[in-house]
Amino acid sequence: MVFSSPPVRFGLALVVVAACGTRDRTSNASSSPPPHGEFLIATQDSTFWITTKGMRVRTRGAPLTLARYDGRFFELFLADDDRSFQDALLVGLRVYRRDLVSGDSTLVFADSIVPRIAREYAAAHPGVHPLTPEEDGAEDPATQATADLQVVDVHGPYLSFEYHVDMAIRGRATWHATRRGVIDLRSGHAARIADLFSATVATALIDSGRHELMSAIDSLRKDASEPARRAIAALSRARFDERSFVLTVPDSQVAVEFDVPLRGSDAPDEALPLSALRPPRPAWWSGLQREFAQAGDDLDRWHHFGDSGYDVVARYDSSAETARISLTDHVREWAVGAVTTPVLHLFWLDRPPVDSVQRRALSRAFDEASLYDDATRTVRDSRRRPVARVRFASARSFPRRVARHHT
Repeated sequence: MVFSSPPVRFGLALVVVAACGTRDRTSNASSSPPPHGEFLIATQDSTFWITTKGMRVRTRGAPLTLARYDGRFFELFLADDDRSFQDALLVGLRVYRRDLVSGDSTLVFADSIVPRIAREYAAAHPGVHPLTPEEDGAEDPATQATADLQVVDVHGPYLSFEYHVDMAIRGRATWHATRRGVIDLRSGHAARIADLFSATVATALIDSGRHELMSAIDSLRKDASEPARRAIAALSRARFDERSFVLTVPDSQVAVEFDVPLRGSDAPDEALPLSALRPPRPAWWSGLQREFAQAGDDLDRWHHFGDSGYDVVARYDSSAETARISLTDHVREWAVGAVTTPVLHLFWLDRPPVDSVQRRALSRAFDEASLYDDATRTVRDSRRRPVARVRFASARSFPRRVARHHT
């Protein structure tokens, strides 16, 4: 069994928060009110809460990355794991999920490379001590290593991510490592292909992934350019890893995209994705499919079922950097606003209606997010290259998120 490779609309673009705060306005598309609706729109590092009632359209944005499964909402956020010394900038990361109702945070991913580098540095420099949060390091540290993680998408309890580590030691070539994967947010464990699909489908997917790697290498060998030669050199040491993959959703259909994890001084900064493979729909996908769009030539469309009978439409500008969101009843259309792309998915809040406990928890999360400063970051890619030493708060204070969560 070999799976087809459907086109993928979006890559792994770095996205800036499009908007924060609340905005109310009157619909101007028609003298008739828009369909009554309520939903969340998720981009790579922001979430927008949109409500229509009568002639009013209310849009509220916040730098949140949310997941929903088992009837509950969770926030995902990063925390720096700072293990720096006076002459070494060493900052790893941890990823947490926070239950919006209870406020409890649980570790679901921890970088292991930067902590290992820190242990090796300490062993090679007896007598040095890690910096405290109040201490500043050297202006230009001789050793620098930083880790970062970018969300690809969230599919129910499954977080697809891309993880990067960059290291620079004075007098040596810089070193990079990149890999991708899927985390089961319920357990905090890495999800395998066999955990997501039946045994027969999983075996076929892995075989197809190996085939895609060989096809990619064969294609590069036909390219005489210098980038292609460098890519072949990097791939010559690479091995197919069935654990390195992400889930994608081309045209409302779940797909698997393997990549080639690479590390070394000549490794590229980005992952090398293989063609996406579209397997038969797994059973767990039926409850999530409505959250993902059906793609057209220049728009994405989410069909809404129920008495309201409206669709949500995202139209992309010529640069594909902005999407204009609107509601339509298939006869008229009402503008909602614009967000930065990519638009990942929707969470419907009206059919079925979200309960009062989850609604209050969502409102509290949006209120808290409005207080975030410029240092606050949700699960996204800021790709901090090795630079001069900067001061970080302790990992306990969640410097990439907010310092008021419980662990």
